This record gives sequence, C-alpha cells and structure tokens, in this order.
Amino acid sequence: MLARLKHRATKAGIPFDIDKDDIVIPTHCPVLGIKLHWNQGKGYHPDSPSVDKINPNLGYVKGNVRVISARANLLKNDATIEELTKVLEDLRALNI
Repeated sequence: MLARLKHRATKAGIPFDIDKDDIVIPTHCPVLGIKLHWNQGKGYHPDSPSVDKINPNLGYVKGNVRVISARANLLKNDATIEELTKVLEDLRALNI
C-alpha cells in the first residue's frame, strides 16, 4: 500500500513523507461506518481500506492521511444523498 501511494505521489508530483506508522487501518470506515476487509484480487472493492488525503492539496504527508473505505473515497463519482450527507458530516467534523 505504501509503495503504491509513493508511486502515485511521484507520478502526480505531490508531496509524500509518510511511512507505515502513518497508515493506521481501523476496523470500520470512519466516514460510512462499514466494516473494512482486505479484499484480494483485482477490481474495485467498496469495503477495502483506502488511504485518504484529508486535504488533497497537501499530498501524502504526516497528519494529512487516514484510512477510510474505498467507497467513501469514491463517493463523489456516484454518491447517493445519504452517502453525501455522511461525507459532509465528516468534513464538517474535520473543519475543512
């Protein structure tokens, strides 16, 4: 996971200074409350852990990353009103 993030950051030209200790994987997604699972195989798995840049403009830097579900990270693509409400509530709690 860390190697993929570093590659993605390098390719996008965004800052990267995190290490494995900065990636804390909870049992449940802090945004949607769904249980997280390590899914194997290719393809999209909405309940897989996914590293979120809290403020996308800062990059993958200490204090700006957290692990949420892949679904929460992709909500803006095809979200329902209920899902968007949960994301909004989370962003308000973070004061972004």
